Amino acid sequence: MKKILFLMIALATATLTFTSCEDVPAPYDIPTSDDSSDDGGSDAVAEGDGTLANPFNCVAANEYAESLGDDVESETEVYIKGKIASITENYTTTYGNATFYISDDGSSSNRFYVYRAYYLGNVKYTSGTLPAVGDEVIICGKIVNYGGNTPETVQNSAYLYSLNGETGDGGGSTGEATGSGTLEDPYNSVAANAYIATLGANEESPNDIYVKGKIASITEEYNTTYGNATFYISDDGTATDQFYVFRALYLGNVKYTGGTQIKVGDDVIICGKVINYYGNTPETSANNAYLYSLNGATESTGGGTSANEGTAESPYTVAEALAIINAGTYTSENVYVSGIISQIDEISTSYGNATYYISDDGTTTSQLEVYRGYYLDGEKFTAEDQIKVGDKVVVCGVLTMYGSTPEFTTGSSIYSHTSGGSGTGGGEVSGNSITMVASEMGFANQEALTTVTLSDGTTLTFDGGGNSNGPKYYDSGTSIRMYPNNYVTITSSKTISQVVFNCYVNGSTIYNASGDISATSGTTTTADAVVTVSGVNANTTTITDVSTTTGAPSQLRFQSLVITYAE
Repeated sequence: MKKILFLMIALATATLTFTSCEDVPAPYDIPTSDDSSDDGGSDAVAEGDGTLANPFNCVAANEYAESLGDDVESETEVYIKGKIASITENYTTTYGNATFYISDDGSSSNRFYVYRAYYLGNVKYTSGTLPAVGDEVIICGKIVNYGGNTPETVQNSAYLYSLNGETGDGGGSTGEATGSGTLEDPYNSVAANAYIATLGANEESPNDIYVKGKIASITEEYNTTYGNATFYISDDGTATDQFYVFRALYLGNVKYTGGTQIKVGDDVIICGKVINYYGNTPETSANNAYLYSLNGATESTGGGTSANEGTAESPYTVAEALAIINAGTYTSENVYVSGIISQIDEISTSYGNATYYISDDGTTTSQLEVYRGYYLDGEKFTAEDQIKVGDKVVVCGVLTMYGSTPEFTTGSSIYSHTSGGSGTGGGEVSGNSITMVASEMGFANQEALTTVTLSDGTTLTFDGGGNSNGPKYYDSGTSIRMYPNNYVTITSSKTISQVVFNCYVNGSTIYNASGDISATSGTTTTADAVVTVSGVNANTTTITDVSTTTGAPSQLRFQSLVITYAE
């Protein structure tokens, strides 16, 4: 009888407790993902404004990330403080970053996800104190609400600002910088890192430098597939004060085809351009540096030959041409070099020549200047639009160094020319329509889109429309993303009849801007994942995301686009 009485009292007490709390509003939105919080924590309060002087706590960081909208990165860096609750992957020298959770009290409540953050001093980890559960930290960097359900730091765009009050490089350099970077007096690894730190983010050194040391670890040995290797060197062959040798060519500044393999402990001298990669990773510029000596040997025991011969049938790459020029050999006879036009200084129809640059990847890093060169077969340029950035060319001429500028001398000409560049020339024509599949256009992940030319000459010109987030292509979802106010203008020499967007679907979410889409010519209709602009009957139409909502419903993400022309 007593047991029954006690049970009734307990139930009455529980009922009274829950009833008394049901009118109390939660001070924050409970995250929907276990990545952010395990149990909510009804008494947690957002604190801080995200500055160094007043960092976000984890509750505030989660709320701020959620306010950005799905997959939208914060425009500026923020600071977040907390205690490490758990560690998914601690810092290693392989990738130099770490992934862990922090919370206000070090428990599993209201956690914030720190994803692939760099080490103290915003550099890749090479040595120093490793974080542990319970450590007090401040994180600095950009954050994102990944997938609309996981607030986190943006990969490799955040770093460990402080660890238990310690800032800087975590002990960083312990050695003395020596050398002047010449062959006679090479930098040691400390001096090389210090020199590169003076360069701007992604800035490449104007000249080759020499760096000596012992191989501390090897990420990838020399191989015949790519002909290069990636490894670390330091003064004593340990992980202290390492220098990162990234994709360096072999002895003789050629691709590796065979010969003595590198090993930990080897004495080496590296020669080439260096770069301050993203402002936090001093390293050699990929394929623009090489193994000058290996245990005193400067020539390969088994070789390594240039992958190309500089002929029309086997043109040099830009990297190979630059290696020839930087070695001081130049050329006296015409050679052929293939590349992508990365910059155009001048196209003169008065003189019929052009000054432009080519590179292997179409960027302005590691360019070769073509100085006052002619068009195909030595013909003069007659129009300023005969070449454009992104076009693929093979140039024939004489290589030299003018001052500090590697170049083709006056009088070179284009041997072959293919209109190209990211997103150019794509689209499959079928009957009176053309289909563009975003994943087949050669876009880089998160590439901002401007003008895309399809294989039939139709152009798609994208614009942010005043939104700080402009149209971009993302590998995630393999789609082009348009945010509110973003628009695309489609222009053709033919009359456009209809445009169809096939949208990305993620679970129950359809990224069709909730059907809030307008067109300057034509009528728009939305049926689930298909947005149709019909009755265009014009050579051009501008289609705009006019959504006034936020998050996933506001975005138009399309994986393919079909343009139909009037017959």
